[in-house]
Amino acid sequence: MTRRPMPAFRPARQRGVAVLVAMLVVALAATAATAFVFRTQVEWRRLENLMRQDQARWVLRTAERWGAAVLRDDARLSSVDHPREAWATQLPPVEAEGYRVSGHMEDQDGRFNLNNLVVNGAADVRQVRLFARLLGHLKLPASLSAAVVDWMDADEVPQDGEGAESAYYMTRPTPYRAANRPLVNLNELLRVKGFDRQVLAALRPFVTVLPGRTPVNVNTARAEVLAALVEQLSLNDAYDLVARRDRAYYRNIQDFRQALRANLSAPDDLIAVSSSYFVVQARIRHERLSLGSHALFHRAGTSPPTLVWRAEL
Repeated sequence: MTRRPMPAFRPARQRGVAVLVAMLVVALAATAATAFVFRTQVEWRRLENLMRQDQARWVLRTAERWGAAVLRDDARLSSVDHPREAWATQLPPVEAEGYRVSGHMEDQDGRFNLNNLVVNGAADVRQVRLFARLLGHLKLPASLSAAVVDWMDADEVPQDGEGAESAYYMTRPTPYRAANRPLVNLNELLRVKGFDRQVLAALRPFVTVLPGRTPVNVNTARAEVLAALVEQLSLNDAYDLVARRDRAYYRNIQDFRQALRANLSAPDDLIAVSSSYFVVQARIRHERLSLGSHALFHRAGTSPPTLVWRAEL
């Protein structure tokens, strides 16, 4: 029986398959190596960014300490606070360790403290009227005053039919109860009846949330706050007061009283010419990194100011 010869092309085909397999292995290895290098670069960049963020936060803390030191020195020099003092000066951009830092301070006692509205769980009538006047000057609904009081007071009885207690909030798509405590921050108002982001944005420059009860610093208050503070004071007259005050600040409460028309007055316990609460804002930039913070400090006498809270911007 004649044996057929083996095909001559088989060894060549096997060699071709081996070459293809080898090329595939090399390609897979190269892909794996590339992916490893890429992941390594990504993780390194992530670690680098985290390190830069940590460094940036330390620089922001330094800016806060600078603000606290300025406030302490200011208290040693004067018992009156007004917009021409060092604390009110915008910090020009400063280069530090490759970071560009800028910041400024804002007096909070020149604003109406919403936590003044309720004392010992009940509404303070004078403060409620003051807030209602402020809302009027800002062309915002007066009913917002009752809603804020109900959010903070201890009872569950709506104010004058315009407020809202837990019975109202429990009917919301996502039910919740009235806080029945002082406000923690201004953003909490977004949970209160009648408030939205537009209303809050209009109100934010004129109000604040501070621990306890605070008077209004008439040296730093805006015209709308002064017009709310002094009953029967028109908004135009309040703007005139601010213009004259910016040329010569009030050294004491009596100075402010003398600046008012003869038939106008403000209760001593509602006004002041100094401030105890300040927000220190700082912003830091480094290449693609931008980080900001604001911190509330409480200053009592000439002691170093104490940090009340801190938040990132």
